[in-house]
Amino acid sequence: MPYAATIFAPEFVRLQRHELAALLNVLRSPLATQIFLILVSQADFKTGWALVSYARLIELCTAPQPERGRRPAGPSLIQVRRAVDALIGEGIVKRNAEKNAAQGMLHLQVRPRTKPLKEKARPAD
Repeated sequence: MPYAATIFAPEFVRLQRHELAALLNVLRSPLATQIFLILVSQADFKTGWALVSYARLIELCTAPQPERGRRPAGPSLIQVRRAVDALIGEGIVKRNAEKNAAQGMLHLQVRPRTKPLKEKARPAD
């Protein structure tokens, strides 16, 4: 029987151990984690390729306009570029430089999400 606070996340949201280790232990950047999750949700599930731009990433990382008051400032272009470069440096995101230059868009690839993750059986409580 699941616990009362159990969350059954869809398969595409589940991350592998090396992805979690890179995000939470190595990078430790909320912006890099947010961008990685955006790329996972925006990418083609079969191939893992996402076609985005820096402006779109900035827009998706910015909080929505509140009912009253000013809109909180989003990340700058430099911050987003550094976060994407850090994700590429850790190997959890890949970039296609030829297509980037030819089309003026970011071609980024994350792990394809078509195959379910193999998890070890947990002992019964």
